[in-house]
Amino acid sequence: QVPPADGVKSGVVTLLTLALAPAVLFHPIAQPVLERSRALGATGVVLHPGAHVGSGEAAGLDRIAAGLAAALRDAPSDGPQILLETTAGQGTCLGHRFEHLAAIIDRTDDALRPRLGVCLDTCHVHAAGYDLADGYDDTFAAFDELIGLQRLRAIHLNDSKKPFGSRVDRHAPLGAGTLGWAPFVRLVRDARFADLPMLAETPHKDESGWAAELAELRLRSA
Repeated sequence: QVPPADGVKSGVVTLLTLALAPAVLFHPIAQPVLERSRALGATGVVLHPGAHVGSGEAAGLDRIAAGLAAALRDAPSDGPQILLETTAGQGTCLGHRFEHLAAIIDRTDDALRPRLGVCLDTCHVHAAGYDLADGYDDTFAAFDELIGLQRLRAIHLNDSKKPFGSRVDRHAPLGAGTLGWAPFVRLVRDARFADLPMLAETPHKDESGWAAELAELRLRSA
């Protein structure tokens, strides 16, 4: 049985990864996730675009768009949005450039585009070469120009164990990595994102670790 949706209104986030299979293979994976997320009252399903595994960026982006279209056509129109997550760019993974996400959205039918959004992961964009520490304004200006800030529907708050531009995805606790506290404080204070769900995916042994870092973030953002 599905629990009531009370209190899950802004709960984004069931996680799904699209491994760039043909649309016919993606469809049966996506459909149950979208249906259950709708029953739970979630507003979005976060999806990693996946890797082109040697077929090239254009072919990979085409397959992602086809998979999304197949899933969304059969999903209830009042269901959750699919939120494409920014990636770090390891290997042949797509989604580490804002241009990739814009291209996926542009390749999707006009009628389906309102059901697509973006989840920005701070660790991933840092690793991909978008500067949130010293180039915060420029980064979001680029996002707005290429994708549109209106499509930003969730933010994953993660510091990075790896340096800027490394294209390696390794999360660190907030303030303990190469991003430091400043970008997270700016995000929390940024009025444009006041209504967006922000979720920490940082490595801790138990809940006390998350409680402590979020308390520190609130203190620094006051």
